[in-house]
Amino acid sequence: MAEQQVLLTVNHLKKYYPVKGGWFGRVTDYVKAVDDVSFQIRRGETLGLVGESGCGKTTTARVILQLQRPTAGEVILNGNDLCQMQDDQLRSLRTQMQIIFQNPYTSLNPRMTIGAAIAEPIIVHGIAHGNAAHERVAELLTMVGLNRYFAGRFPSEFSGGQRQRIGIARALSVNPGFVICDEPISSLDVSIQAQIVNLLKRLQDQLGLTYLFISHDLRMVRYISNRIAVMYLGKIVEMGQSLDIWKKPLHPYTQALWAALPLPDPELEEKRQRIVLQGNVPSPINPPQGCRFNTRCPRVLDICREVEPPLRELEPDHQVACHLYDWPQ
Repeated sequence: MAEQQVLLTVNHLKKYYPVKGGWFGRVTDYVKAVDDVSFQIRRGETLGLVGESGCGKTTTARVILQLQRPTAGEVILNGNDLCQMQDDQLRSLRTQMQIIFQNPYTSLNPRMTIGAAIAEPIIVHGIAHGNAAHERVAELLTMVGLNRYFAGRFPSEFSGGQRQRIGIARALSVNPGFVICDEPISSLDVSIQAQIVNLLKRLQDQLGLTYLFISHDLRMVRYISNRIAVMYLGKIVEMGQSLDIWKKPLHPYTQALWAALPLPDPELEEKRQRIVLQGNVPSPINPPQGCRFNTRCPRVLDICREVEPPLRELEPDHQVACHLYDWPQ
């Protein structure tokens, strides 16, 4: 991957939350929400991040944006290591990175008009004031498919899909180059989800945006993403081109995720072999030794219970962390 093409680099990112107990509230353990995650995102592409609830996807997003400080690691955006910056230094970089939140019903202030909500970051960052700010709000509303005269209305007057469009307009108000989409369609009706994803794709083409797209909807991730990273219990277990991972998933966990998707053909659905995972996801406080998937993996080996497999490139631009593909070093 050529360095000049890379917008975001995440190196060995960790986020541990202390667990306190006992009479004196001492730290007794840590929740390893994100544990040694590394990836890069090229300019203008979309990296899809998938995995079960609680695997660390949203925590990864919040740490990248420095909404929560990491325990260790690097987050390099446009050559700047965000983890080494103080809050006042980060302020000037906030315009380069934004987030679209999961739930449009809670991410908008019900006491602010949508015009005021969209204008707030524009004014705070000194991008525009007065009539110029109002014109920018009107332009953004039109850009996301809403009437510019809606600016004086309150969030309660809009549907979920419309509110998410408002959230997108607010995220784009400061002209960011990098946007994290944190499950932006999970709380919307199925009929509206495709509209929002198509809007995001159109805006990406129009504005040259770079996305980290987090979702449980594997088909939507495949549709919008250039590359996909699969996360399990705080670690990335597979990463590669979207089509490659969809057609030829290598990790047993990725294979199980794909096998859980229903097929539109009833005959094929009835004939295909199911992959049933046993047990529950282990606790991130005390993850299994070796491969973290070994307690549920249908193809587990003895080495899987002892040695953690590194994320290695098995095929061009296709990485997997699994002992099934070990080769001499």
